[in-house]
Amino acid sequence: MIGFKLLHEKNHSSATHKGTGAWFGSKPINVDIGQNPVFLLRAPDGSVGAAISSNDSANAYKQALITLVKNTLDRFSRGGFSAASLEAAMLGGAENARWKWDRMLEIVRNDFTNIKKFDEGGLYYRIIHFDPKSGLAAVSRKKANPDDWNPASAKLSIESGTKGFSEGHAGGVVANATRFFREKTTFTALREVVIPAHLAETPDAPFLFWSAACSAGAEAYSYAMYIHRLLTRAKATCPFKVFATDINQKLVEGAKTGVYKANKNDIGEYRAYFRRYGELDGDTVRFGKEIRQFISFNTFDLKQRPRKKGFRMVVCANVFQYYDDAARSHFLENFMSAVTRPGYIFVGPMRDPIIHALGLKKLTKYKMFMVE
Repeated sequence: MIGFKLLHEKNHSSATHKGTGAWFGSKPINVDIGQNPVFLLRAPDGSVGAAISSNDSANAYKQALITLVKNTLDRFSRGGFSAASLEAAMLGGAENARWKWDRMLEIVRNDFTNIKKFDEGGLYYRIIHFDPKSGLAAVSRKKANPDDWNPASAKLSIESGTKGFSEGHAGGVVANATRFFREKTTFTALREVVIPAHLAETPDAPFLFWSAACSAGAEAYSYAMYIHRLLTRAKATCPFKVFATDINQKLVEGAKTGVYKANKNDIGEYRAYFRRYGELDGDTVRFGKEIRQFISFNTFDLKQRPRKKGFRMVVCANVFQYYDDAARSHFLENFMSAVTRPGYIFVGPMRDPIIHALGLKKLTKYKMFMVE
């Protein structure tokens, strides 16, 4: 049977494997799972075992895990062990990755009804040492600084913040934050102010929109669909483009596929958009080439001065609340350097001293700022 042992924090050691994978064998398996949960399987005679974990973002996590579990069960099957004969356990998963624990349980409980659960939750990074022979899953863990993986509770500086986002320590927070048509006032602003101003002043110039810190990309697709609809209804002839950037390479690559799992509320509210600009199959949305041609996904660190200019509007809904005032001012100055005049910027609530120091005009109704 699979058992659990918690090692002393001072014994937090290195691991042979890290990240996403299915590690299979007869020898002890050592995996750095970080904040992610891990699924353990063991043959009843202890001859072989497996550890399965994924560091993928919300957009790709479910399919990655399904594939890993299937491939692992195939390997057990080739050794003469059916899924019903295997011992199973779930272990780890920090509070920040609770959604991964729930998703993992949803996937594996179809094949396994008696799953042991160990060491769930808490502010920890974990390394597991799983010995198939004894069935013991020994865990060394160290207390995590909340600033490392939950920037929502922190006031990060530019220097301390970038690493966490780029390496995915903030992945659970950021990936889950994104959703379709997220900031309602920005869409109202596009309809009532931004696009009318653009068409009145520069009707033939390209309409450029920047979705900064776009996370898994649902917001970028939302803006592209909405802008396309508004320009079409206005019979505008100007081209448009949504530039979507994030520092996390995995999130960017996932967004490029244009495939998303939508929740029931989104499907009910935005079904017309999903069907107009893509295909809706159950809770899966696949965006087509018609809308994807208007979106460009790339990695970008917001602390750098953007080389691209001429944006009519910038929306950054994911980052500012995590940083201190000095970093916020720096990011805003970068956005201001990239927008045309008048330009429009949404970054969420901002303290008045920063707004006044940068000379921004507050558009209270739309909860955003104008650069004159």
